[in-house]
Formats: sequence, C-alpha cells, structure tokens
Amino acid sequence: MTRSRVKRLLKTSPRVSPFLVIGDPTPQLSVELARAAVGVGAEMIELGFPYSDPVADGPAIQAAAGRSLAAGTSTTQAIALLGRVHDASPQTPLNLLVYGNLVHARGFERFCEEVAGAGASTLLVPDIPLEESAVLKRACRKAGLGHVQLVGPLTSRERLARIDRIADSFVYLVAHQGVTGVRSGGFEAVEMLVARVADAVSNPLCLGFGLSKREQIEGAFRAGARLAVVGSHLANVIGAAWAGNDPGRDRIVVEAFSEALRALSTPEIGRKEEHAGHHA
Repeated sequence: MTRSRVKRLLKTSPRVSPFLVIGDPTPQLSVELARAAVGVGAEMIELGFPYSDPVADGPAIQAAAGRSLAAGTSTTQAIALLGRVHDASPQTPLNLLVYGNLVHARGFERFCEEVAGAGASTLLVPDIPLEESAVLKRACRKAGLGHVQLVGPLTSRERLARIDRIADSFVYLVAHQGVTGVRSGGFEAVEMLVARVADAVSNPLCLGFGLSKREQIEGAFRAGARLAVVGSHLANVIGAAWAGNDPGRDRIVVEAFSEALRALSTPEIGRKEEHAGHHA
C-alpha cells in the first residue's frame, strides 16, 4: 500500500480512522479488531506498536500498550501482525505510530523496509522532531513509506509551513496540547484550530488526540480536516470489555468495539455499508 493511495482516499472524502495498539488485548484479537473495523466501514486504520513509555499517549493508550506487552507482543511480532492485518484487507491503508526507541533499535532503514514490506502506508514517530528527522525521512522515502509529522495548537506558522513542505501524505494535527485522551467540554476552539491549520497547509489534514463523539468528528470535517483518528475512546471500550473476564470475552470485545466505532460513523461510512449491503 503506497502513500499515494492515502492521499487519493483523503481527496475523495473525509475518513474516520480507528487507532489500535497491535497486540491489544492479545495478538490474535488485535487482528480480529482490525478486521472488524474494516467490516463496519473504516477505510483507513492507524496502528501503534506497543511501547513501555509512550510519551505522547495518555492513560487509555498506555493501558492498551501494557495489555499488548503483557501478552508478549515484541517488535518482531508486531510487524508480523501488521502483515496479517494487511493480508486481511490489502486495500486498507495502515498508518503506523511507533516510538523512536523501537525504530532506533532495529535501524531506520531496516525498520522502514520491514514495515513497508508488511503493508504499512505511513509512519509517524512522535518523539523524533522535525529537526532530527532527516535520516528517518530518507529511510521512509527509500521504503516507499509516507513520513508523517505532528503539529499542534502552539506550532508556529513558520514551522507549520516547513512541515507542510516536506509532508508526502498528510499533516497530523493534535487537537489539544499534551497527551492523548478523551476530553470533555466544548469543541469550538478545536474547530477554529482545524480551520486555521487547514487553511495554511496544502496537504490533507488529519486530526487526532481527544476525539470520542460523532459530532466532534463532523465538526472537524466541516472545519477542513480530511482524516479523524479515534484512539483513547476505543481503547477504553476494549479495556472495559476485556476486563469482564467472561468466557466469551473475545466476542464481547469485538462486538463492543464494533458498536463503538459504528456510533462514530460519518455519512461516508454509512453509504459504504449500505452499498455493500445491496451487493451482499
């Protein structure tokens, strides 16, 4: 899956992307959750590799990473699981979020080649900033991966322009300064932020960090976002269903996740499901 397909999809209509930690709550079940996401209409998925110190993530994603690590998910196994997710839905772009130590440990070129070979479309390494990203950028380009950088509410116009110039897939805007996590309160300030950044960049704009409601996603799309990533909300759903310790909890987890993602569906996803139903 090349980065060019990501840009083509984002040009046609806005997309909702679930975020899943590979291996959460178990390796096999994480693959089933990715399949379930596609089944309810997701046309793009963001996948995280579990890491013990996820500095950009709040409690929900930290707990998801902890469950994955407790289940024995290594970087090597995460790459293999990525390949299984890709094989199950080869046309679905898979955008990765991986922390720098995991990439460094394997070597930039080797890591990028392996994840691209397993089916990844883009790579975001949140703790490698723009000023230190040249080697990673080259490794991504060589492997055919899109290289994604974060921008936020405090990103200067000059820095935003620099990131936009080097972006080759999309620009990832964090809705709030700080770590991931479900936020309460009004969303008007985020919509204004999205509108300002969308007007300033030429690449498609992705919004993440704190989205948990359909009305937030719709507001983000109206303001100019082309991709909305939902992570902590879905991680909480998975964690609550898994904690039940029911004999049939694998099924319960998948059903709870599918219901939560379906509730976030935009009209674009709804039309896809309806269209698929006519041909069932």
